Amino acid sequence: MNRCIFPRFLSASVALFSAVSGCYSTGDGLSPPEKSLYFPVGLAVSRGGNVLYAVNSDFDLQYNGGTIQSYDLHLIRKHAVLAIANPADPALPTVRPAAPAGSCPSNPPALMTDGSGDRQPLGETCAPPVNSDVYVRDSAIIGAFATTVQLSHDGTRLFVPTRGDTSLFWADVKPDDDPNVAPDENANADSYPSFKLACGERSGERCAKTHYAGSDPNAPGNVRNLSMPGEPFAMAQSSDGSVVVVTHQASNQVSLFSSGLSSSAPVDPSLKYILAGVPVGGTALAAIPYGDTMSRCSGAASASCDANTSRVAFLETSRSVALMSRLRYYDTDGDFTKPIPPAAAATARPLLVLEASYGIAVNVSGADSRDIAIDPTPRLACEKRLSRDPAATSEQKEACSRLPARLFVANRSPASLLVGELGGRVVAGTGEYDPDAISWHASIPLANGPSRLYLAPIVDGAGNYALRLFIVCFDAATIFVYDPKANALESIVRVAPGPFALAFDPFDLTDVAMGEAVPAHEPAIDGLKKYRFAYVASFTNSYAQLLDLDSSRPDKSTFMKVVYTLGKPTPPKGS
Repeated sequence: MNRCIFPRFLSASVALFSAVSGCYSTGDGLSPPEKSLYFPVGLAVSRGGNVLYAVNSDFDLQYNGGTIQSYDLHLIRKHAVLAIANPADPALPTVRPAAPAGSCPSNPPALMTDGSGDRQPLGETCAPPVNSDVYVRDSAIIGAFATTVQLSHDGTRLFVPTRGDTSLFWADVKPDDDPNVAPDENANADSYPSFKLACGERSGERCAKTHYAGSDPNAPGNVRNLSMPGEPFAMAQSSDGSVVVVTHQASNQVSLFSSGLSSSAPVDPSLKYILAGVPVGGTALAAIPYGDTMSRCSGAASASCDANTSRVAFLETSRSVALMSRLRYYDTDGDFTKPIPPAAAATARPLLVLEASYGIAVNVSGADSRDIAIDPTPRLACEKRLSRDPAATSEQKEACSRLPARLFVANRSPASLLVGELGGRVVAGTGEYDPDAISWHASIPLANGPSRLYLAPIVDGAGNYALRLFIVCFDAATIFVYDPKANALESIVRVAPGPFALAFDPFDLTDVAMGEAVPAHEPAIDGLKKYRFAYVASFTNSYAQLLDLDSSRPDKSTFMKVVYTLGKPTPPKGS
């Protein structure tokens, strides 16, 4: 089967990303490399931290599809610790000689160690590239032009929007939650099932067609017989994991999917509804994190207000207008007040409603917003403290739920981080609390090409979690690190060209909100903490880098630095 697509990309400043167009084959042609990163667009880490999932897009159409891969992250982290101690450690699978022992990080050589006379690429001197084949444990072929990957909240399913197949691809995975069971160095997908990517009966390593939700209007669960619109891009999941929403770059539509995970017996994801009328060019989507005891109204009217309002909603921004849209999910178009029983999930008819739009007036233009991050940690910390207090009152708990969440948007007109708040405002004269109110406070200048936002911790000097916002600037090959509590940019990290996606070692956001101590990694690896690294996918050069986020070690020379290079950097063909 041949499919045609006209790709778009995050950066108009790189000719490669704006010039590619054409058709690709889903069967004939060269199969993509099984054990190499190739234009990676998404990374995800398993809940137990032993598996790194990567999605590759085959952006230049060299092959007949992209890939989804599982890597042995336990071994990668173990080797990263060795590389920090000595980049020339013979146990490391380096693809070229490392810097001389003792030269890193204080006196790294300026030239490459292979005798070519070329300058060392950024970040690779003390973290020489390693052979990624060593770590790949499973790989499967999927459609081309994937845009991202997310792990379901329960850790059992991966979701990937694929533009080439105009679908939401999915694969099932086995959680690795037992901290006492880690893969040995020779483990594979048979001996350590968490490496296995279950995507139906494969044909030539290509995942089954049944794993592309939205492509078949007659698929089970697709009760409206819909076909997904073109150019799927951004994705978000509801907090309960039952709903997946996907934006579309080239239309004014948003697709609503059932995740298939809302009951004890998982079923296939299915396309449930297509909402039209949102701004064209949707590039960002985030689920609104409501508080535990949130009510939309206070006072006598609260019961009736709660009965008709879903607590599942999303914020969306686009490239085209200076607006943020609020999309509300309802279980069924027959009765908004009753949840769908698991037995009826396959035939339910849920929908999305474009409920409100907010202007983005804090920037000169305000258009072209690329990502959204919502930080509920002040609320989470308050709720956690009250849960430990047997004398806590219902009024105190409601006050916790009404604490505003921090709101961040990556905007390109001009390049900046927009800072605001979500919720926390009481409507004057009515006594009604509005959990969806949005206010803007600041616009912080950034380097060119802000594209992705990630809320994740660092390990502070005392060994505790400390929340940060990581801002990926694709064009500038830079990651800005912002401290939400101090409301200030803390550091700037230079990385490989074209950083596209980040992933992090597993963490619990409530632990981060409370500033809990970071536990040691189990089983023990030379002082390694359970949480330490960030993983950066370089789209342009098809490899990944590890950043050290632990500032509690006596030697802080590697903090916020590249410490490991996964795969051999490969510039785009013809560059």
